[in-house]
Amino acid sequence: MQKISSLLFLLFILQQGFAQTDAKPAATDFSSYGGKVSVGISILDGVGVPARLYRNNSVFELGAYSAGILLEDFDPNNSPVIVSAPMFGAGYSYFGNKFLKAKRKRNKIKSHGIALRVNQIVGQYRTTVPSLSWAQEIFREGRTNRSFLFELGIQYGFPNYSYNGTIPDSSVGIRLRCQWNLFLK
Repeated sequence: MQKISSLLFLLFILQQGFAQTDAKPAATDFSSYGGKVSVGISILDGVGVPARLYRNNSVFELGAYSAGILLEDFDPNNSPVIVSAPMFGAGYSYFGNKFLKAKRKRNKIKSHGIALRVNQIVGQYRTTVPSLSWAQEIFREGRTNRSFLFELGIQYGFPNYSYNGTIPDSSVGIRLRCQWNLFLK
């Protein structure tokens, strides 16, 4: 029941984000911001390099990352261990229209959206991690070929390995991701 209420709360927050935009009139054209293809550096949800393909308001992404995994066997004599493992990810994001957010120092061009992702940790600690997130892409005014992406949501981990003879339980977690993109064209 707690998982369902967490999902409903996230969907409510996403809906509120789409309903409340402090946008200036839609007559302003922000089509020069961004491009069709970008590469970036991503942190917090694994450290790695994603490549993104933009089609109107839809974004498709593939990436290679290094993920951290916390291993614990619930034996009081053993302390938890953090290991690193390779991870591959695929995702789809849908963004609304870009709008101008006036700031005191620098104006920013923003766009809110929803991101669906599936990450697969490979190797000894195979785990599948689907996620649903609210996403925000931000451009500084005048910098049309660089953006910052922030994602906040929930994820669910399905471990496909055993540690000290036991298979870890599936788990729900909060997903945070920061990404810096450079548009190639």
